[in-house]
Amino acid sequence: MKIHMLRIIFATLAVCGMVTAGACTNKTESGAEAAVASPAPGANQGPDASGAEALVAKAADAQSAQATVPQPKIVVPPKPKPGAPHGPGFDMPLIELGGFAPPRPMGVLKDAHIFTADHPEVASYIPCYCGCGNMGHKNNADCFVGSRDAQGKVTAWVPHGAACAVCIDIAVESMRMRNSGASVSAIRTQIQNEYRSHFPTTETATPPPPANR
Repeated sequence: MKIHMLRIIFATLAVCGMVTAGACTNKTESGAEAAVASPAPGANQGPDASGAEALVAKAADAQSAQATVPQPKIVVPPKPKPGAPHGPGFDMPLIELGGFAPPRPMGVLKDAHIFTADHPEVASYIPCYCGCGNMGHKNNADCFVGSRDAQGKVTAWVPHGAACAVCIDIAVESMRMRNSGASVSAIRTQIQNEYRSHFPTTETATPPPPANR
């Protein structure tokens, strides 16, 4: 009888041990799964998603801002009239910069030279205000064109024109107005109204254009 009771007790203890071990195992596995699903505070969780989103948004804003910046307009010189010195090929000397950066972009600088070279019927009647009258200049064309051959083609530029913002701006403004169909007289009046107040004593002694221009 005693032996039978002891067997029952041992069997009961063995079952309880198995149940306890199983519960502990399940608890350990559940804890491990929870640890995987929810990393401990301070653990390395990879790149910060919010930081990456902020960088993407910043790049998009920068691209959008750049797209809204007004781009400089390309000004095409008027086509030379029939019989103009250079024709459509613009066979002209190279523009010498003298080792210095020009005061305006090269495209604008080239426009000014081409216009004054092929449109003396305009530039010769437009005064300049930079003080170049002391150099013997009589008009805006003199700021750029140094000499011409017998056919009227430019053989040399005046270095001053590539270095003076006032000369360049006057030539380009004259070109823009001519593109719009303005007369030489209207161009001259506009330039005078714009520059005389700023340079009251340096206007070149430029003769007015004929009445029909």
